Amino acid sequence: MDQAKEELAIKQAELAKHIADFGHRMRIMYKSGQVSGLELVFSAANFTDLMNRVFFFNDIVREDRRQLAELQKERAAIEAMKADLEAKQAEQKQVVKQIQDQKAQLQVVRDQRSARMQQIAAIEAQFQRQLAEMQAQRAALQAQIASLIRESFRARSSGKWKWPLDGVITQGFGCTTYPFEPYDPTCPSKHFHSGLDIAADYGTPVHAADGGIVHNFTMGCSWGGGLCGYGRYVIIVHAGGFTTLYGHLSGWAVGDGVQIDKDTIIGYEGSTGNSTGPHVHFEIDLAGMPVDPLAYLPA
Repeated sequence: MDQAKEELAIKQAELAKHIADFGHRMRIMYKSGQVSGLELVFSAANFTDLMNRVFFFNDIVREDRRQLAELQKERAAIEAMKADLEAKQAEQKQVVKQIQDQKAQLQVVRDQRSARMQQIAAIEAQFQRQLAEMQAQRAALQAQIASLIRESFRARSSGKWKWPLDGVITQGFGCTTYPFEPYDPTCPSKHFHSGLDIAADYGTPVHAADGGIVHNFTMGCSWGGGLCGYGRYVIIVHAGGFTTLYGHLSGWAVGDGVQIDKDTIIGYEGSTGNSTGPHVHFEIDLAGMPVDPLAYLPA
């Protein structure tokens, strides 16, 4: 583009010089034009001189016409070159604008990606904090159950189990893909569900699966409105080293430390803690370790 501008400037300078030369020639001829054609004829010394003068005059006219045609041709070429240069400049401006627009769009995409990555990092960090807190809660719960098992010798139990409520099992016992369940490296999914999730209508009475000693608890945390994990839950200590856990209750029905019989209403179904909807997490532990409730409950 710079070379084209330089060539155009050279051509314009040459044209200006040619026009100036032609103008100078025309001014000289104009001043000489006071001599009429008759004077050229009658002032000739002889016929040969006359013919020479006529030929010379014609040569001058032809040369003037040729130079004028050349000037017009040069002017047209320069105008075409100028138009082409202007078109290329306009095209170049358009290309530059497109590049600038693309750069701006790319920067927007980069900013959005950066913001998204920061958001993902924040979510991941929050998830890891919650997971660590839940792991700590599970460890504390196991310690809690281990401590309560000491009461097992005082508990009055039948040794025959019943379902805590009628409902639909929405999640079974064992390995699960749900990320908020306790970590278990032996599971392919690395997470383990320690009981049954049984869903019924909100507020459905929850019954003791067997007789024992009732203990009411809440599981608090730094997120989720102060309740997480199993939210409001009940642990019943049974004879023989068994305990049962009833999680996500909306409320309790029996005081803490009370000895109750099988089928006693101990609370009501809710969705407290880490819950996606009304249900009861029902868990049977033997010597502090969760076992499959389906192996003990009636078919």
